[in-house]
Amino acid sequence: MNGPKRMSPLYIVFSMLKMVRTFIPLIILFGVQIIAKGEFPPTIYWILGGALFLILLSGAAEIVGWRRFTYEEESDRITIRRGLIQRKEKIIYYSRIHSVSQEQPLIQRLLGVVQIKIETPGGSGEGDAVLPVLASREAERLQRLLNERSARGPEVGETGAAQQLSTVPSEYSAGEKLQSGESVGPAEPHASAKQALPAEGGTAAQASAAAERPPIREPELLYRLGPGRLLLAALTELNFGLAAAFVAGIFSFADDLLPDAWMNRLVTNAQVYLTGIKALLLIGAVALLAAWLLSLVLFIIKFAGFSLYREGERLSIRYGLLERKQFLFNPARVQAVTIREGWLRQALGYAHVEVNVVSSSSEKETPALHPFIPRSEIPNLLEHTIPQFVFTGVEFRPPRRALFAYVRVSLILTIILAAVLIYFFPQTGLWSLLLIPITVGLDYWSFRTSGAALENDRLTIVNRGIAKQTHCTLKRHIVALQAGGSRWQREGEMLNLRAHLMGGSGGSLIRISRLQKSDVERIYEWYRRERKDEDTAKLK
Repeated sequence: MNGPKRMSPLYIVFSMLKMVRTFIPLIILFGVQIIAKGEFPPTIYWILGGALFLILLSGAAEIVGWRRFTYEEESDRITIRRGLIQRKEKIIYYSRIHSVSQEQPLIQRLLGVVQIKIETPGGSGEGDAVLPVLASREAERLQRLLNERSARGPEVGETGAAQQLSTVPSEYSAGEKLQSGESVGPAEPHASAKQALPAEGGTAAQASAAAERPPIREPELLYRLGPGRLLLAALTELNFGLAAAFVAGIFSFADDLLPDAWMNRLVTNAQVYLTGIKALLLIGAVALLAAWLLSLVLFIIKFAGFSLYREGERLSIRYGLLERKQFLFNPARVQAVTIREGWLRQALGYAHVEVNVVSSSSEKETPALHPFIPRSEIPNLLEHTIPQFVFTGVEFRPPRRALFAYVRVSLILTIILAAVLIYFFPQTGLWSLLLIPITVGLDYWSFRTSGAALENDRLTIVNRGIAKQTHCTLKRHIVALQAGGSRWQREGEMLNLRAHLMGGSGGSLIRISRLQKSDVERIYEWYRRERKDEDTAKLK
């Protein structure tokens, strides 16, 4: 092997920028106070000088930290060493690696470098090993070699080596070493064979087998979201929850930073000009427009450059404008597929497809298999990516006697809201009565949409809030199936159904309410019978 290697020297700048990022809230706070008071207090010079000193001190320390942060590729493992005062070493055997992904958070994107994250089954939520600052070409080479080595399985003698190093934390990957700054091309097939020679701890048979293994193929592009389709997808995206949280965060931030005189003046003006039902309707319209524009911008930032690749047996999803992300997974690890259709997208015949994948990551984000695809093309997408999932039409629907339960809660809330508006605004408040048929119509739409279906070993569940959601999972992925209901539901021969799945860091849940009792019992018996058959087969 060529020995230990270091990351890009930009690691020093990266560490200093991380330090600067911690001072941004403080800078904003003092900036607002200076503007409000119209003066520059002398203490600001001391504070800024102290911050600058800390940043420069951090940069000097990271020069030493960069020199001591190394990664070394060996014949059967990758070793990472780092630390100034407390030296740390991590070892990861290639056979334990289940994914190697590239990411480009905002700071790395500004510096033109890439972050490599390595995960093993049961690893930590942030990844078992992270190389935060690598040149793009080196990151591509390292990711390709790690995926190639991990696909080979355990090498001869690896078990014994693992026993000898069992006290050392494990982590990272293999391949030919380069000196810092040396350009690299794709690894040649014979290089892998050389690394398996007896001189490096292998056997002649091992070297022969390594020479016969085909190299990892270049990623195959399956789908890409072009600029026009991205804009259309953003125009049809309306995320009220995200927009409301963003606006609430801005108001909270402003309340903490703006002077009290400014906030009091803002509230006083609002009380003078924003009164009456017309003002409330205007506020609602502006809020709706702001939510739509905000959703549009956030969607473009999140899914810009979306592309789906096949890398050997794995699928790779890449997207992001400011923060570039790559999600690499094995299709066999997909627990469920969900099709989401907002009312506007459903009218246009488009949908958002996402997958629930078992992962050691603590991130709650569910990867999108395709964020904006024609509904008619979904079967073809699944056939070429995760063919074990096939969506079927709804077989079991809620009975008609369940309709009142679907509309009851929202109808009562809407009537109370209308009554309050009419009480305070006797004339114009009557327009709020229009909310009652709108609410009933939405709930009736949800009632007509909901349902479930069984086909072989697949369970499909459909439900609707604002958007229609169609979930498909396999019986072997269902960890637990629960059936139950309230006393009123049981008297009406109706039950709720919940299916618990593995996925992400905390699992997931799909549910449907108020199905016919006989239909729920049929689904429950299907699941219980299949489980019994599997247990019997295991005993035999």
